[in-house]
Amino acid sequence: MSNPKDLCPCCSGKSYESCCKPFHDGYLPENAVQLMRSRYSAYFFNIPNYIIATTHPASSRYSENKFSWKRNISQFARNSTFHKLEILDFKERGDLATVTFTAFISQEGKDVTYTERSYFEKKNKCWLYRGGQITEGHAPNFVTTGQLRLLPLAYYGEPILRRKADPVIEITDDLRTLVEEMIETMDACDGIGLAAPQVHHSIRLFVMQTQSNTEERGNDSGGIEVIINPILSEPSVETWKAPEGCLSIPTFRFLIERHKEITVEYTTLDGSQIKKRVSGWQARVFQHETDHIDGILFIDRLDPEEQSQLLPHLQSLERRIHDGRAL
Repeated sequence: MSNPKDLCPCCSGKSYESCCKPFHDGYLPENAVQLMRSRYSAYFFNIPNYIIATTHPASSRYSENKFSWKRNISQFARNSTFHKLEILDFKERGDLATVTFTAFISQEGKDVTYTERSYFEKKNKCWLYRGGQITEGHAPNFVTTGQLRLLPLAYYGEPILRRKADPVIEITDDLRTLVEEMIETMDACDGIGLAAPQVHHSIRLFVMQTQSNTEERGNDSGGIEVIINPILSEPSVETWKAPEGCLSIPTFRFLIERHKEITVEYTTLDGSQIKKRVSGWQARVFQHETDHIDGILFIDRLDPEEQSQLLPHLQSLERRIHDGRAL
């Protein structure tokens, strides 16, 4: 495949034989940077099986259809010219890490360079790619300052997701730190809401975007609301179905029926008491996240026949995430 004297396409300055080839042959990267470099060179050499094997089973990039996934990777690799990889930043915290890089690529003579802040998680001593935020071109300003503030997610099958959470008694500095980390985790995972039990804290707290990227609400990402000890009441008679997903049950989306309007009462992070009527997508997110702190998952809202058909796929997801294998 490569002359030992050839420099590795990941731009480490080493030969491919001493750099990324051992990883492509089965050696485990010691950190997320090594994994990032080896994935880039796998695209360069068109090794789709490596990309699939090092993708987290909970990643939005994961696909049940391995044949189609492999074909799409190969097509991207064949149609791209990989010029250079530049690592801009690397942060690690326990079993989570971020690598910010610029991939200098062209397709059909056109520049398609992009910068990505990639997120990685270690499962069973193996680093896996979980997802990333992308911007066009070479963007060093995409690098974040400070420490990595991501939190590990709880996935389907973990008991904490079925536990009714405890009320928040006091707003402390630790709670404020947790909220900051939840917001960064939600953004990293491209979510519009995240409940505390989803990050292994069984308390009645969730964060949510005030606007989501939906057809109804436009493309303004809006701000963030922090919801403490919510109480929902006065649900409307009118209901509506819309697709929902969940960061704790990745890769699945279903039409879920929710009340169109509902009254919400909650405490904000500064201790203010709020009571208001919400509707549409905001009402849907309030209901979805309040379900989480009550130990209810969105799939519980499906009819029994749909749940029965879904069960084998959920069990497969649970095994994949536990084993840390996409294949």
